[in-house]
Amino acid sequence: MTTKQAHQTSGTERRGAHHMSGRGVVFDVAREVQNLRHDLQFTSGGRAARTLVKAEGLRVALVLIKKDFGLNPEASAGGASLEVLTGRLCVSADGEQREVGAGELMVLADNLREPVQALEETAFLLTVAWPTGAGAWAEEMAVSPVKQP
Repeated sequence: MTTKQAHQTSGTERRGAHHMSGRGVVFDVAREVQNLRHDLQFTSGGRAARTLVKAEGLRVALVLIKKDFGLNPEASAGGASLEVLTGRLCVSADGEQREVGAGELMVLADNLREPVQALEETAFLLTVAWPTGAGAWAEEMAVSPVKQP
């Protein structure tokens, strides 16, 4: 018997629980953006987000941010990318302001700290590659490993 590391959300009345790790996990990203658009009506911070994938070494979050709102990501230990699905972002990277639009992918350096500003309502995927030992994965799995035959 081997231990497979997996995460699952607890779910809500509006959204059922879903797996966040493992092979073959598929998301309807357009539907997820629509769900975030609904959630955005009830937030005060101008943004809504959902972690789609949380696996050892990888995080993928879908973010929807209102026009003229910004966010200052917390530092991450790994490399990252922003893929804009709809809208436009202004991202500060290496001391320069860069505009990233729908269909574009921006690769960011290790230790993500770049501020992000929405030039219009924008949906984007934030992907972070975590190096081994970073984050709380080992501690989480020590508490709730999933056993697979």
